[in-house]
Amino acid sequence: MRHPSIFLRIVSVSSALALILIAFFFPAILAGIELPLLFLSVFLIGIPHGAIDHVMASEIFNLKKTLGSHLLFYGSYLLIMLFVGAIWVFLPVLGMIFFLLISVYHFGQADMEDFMVDHRGLSDRFLHSIRGVLIIGCIVFSDLSMTVPVMADAMALQANELLAWMPDANVALLVIFGIYLISIVFATFQKRFTSPVSVLLDSVLLIAMFLITGPFIGFAVYFALWHSAGHVQEMREYFQEHQKNLSLARFYWLATPFTLISVFGLFLLWGINEVFMLEEQMITLMFILISVLTLPHMLIVDRMYQKPAAAS
Repeated sequence: MRHPSIFLRIVSVSSALALILIAFFFPAILAGIELPLLFLSVFLIGIPHGAIDHVMASEIFNLKKTLGSHLLFYGSYLLIMLFVGAIWVFLPVLGMIFFLLISVYHFGQADMEDFMVDHRGLSDRFLHSIRGVLIIGCIVFSDLSMTVPVMADAMALQANELLAWMPDANVALLVIFGIYLISIVFATFQKRFTSPVSVLLDSVLLIAMFLITGPFIGFAVYFALWHSAGHVQEMREYFQEHQKNLSLARFYWLATPFTLISVFGLFLLWGINEVFMLEEQMITLMFILISVLTLPHMLIVDRMYQKPAAAS
């Protein structure tokens, strides 16, 4: 597991294994909890983990406690969100491509951060990307019957149009797994990982979870417990390294305003959708919302990983 926290490791592994067992023995139960688990994971952990970006930015960029500095941050953050939102509105196919690309980098960077011994520029970027491709590949190709309709809706295409452009799922997954394995073996020989066994076991568990439970359950658990919970822990550790405290309760308190704004934005999109008498597309809208929030959040996280801790 990527988490340095033993508690988070236990929770993540136990949740993944439990859902894999449910998928094998009680598939009807899994189908019943699929969408509730997806929405809960996003709104209880996923969105809140990025909703304290203003606090992180204040610490990382040493923002002065003045109206001008905060207006500059919020204005820049909002402009980036509007830029991504405009791509989705006017060029939805490009919006999907852009979202997948930044997700590859962001997920891969976060996952590899605690696995790697040191950081070597372009070599890092490559390993981040390979890991990110594994995650996105598992989400997209684990069950095309579930993912293609959502992606097609977001891209303003018919499902059969998108499917015609996509490779065979089994072939795509085999290629991704092969490249990933070769890259991990090569990096192991270069002694890039603190524990190659941990990287391998973590990868096998994630792949099994996506393939057995499906893309929605797999994404829910990965996004909540691997990615978001991991980031929350890293943010808290970052503050501790800078001689400041960020308890879990304070984290959620600070995240509440922007979490509520994000939830309001989602339901505003849904309301507009209903006014124009389109089909309900809450899953599609949720992923578009995540994509709009991802780029500015990714830029702050990237800076957090690069900035050294303050001296004690």
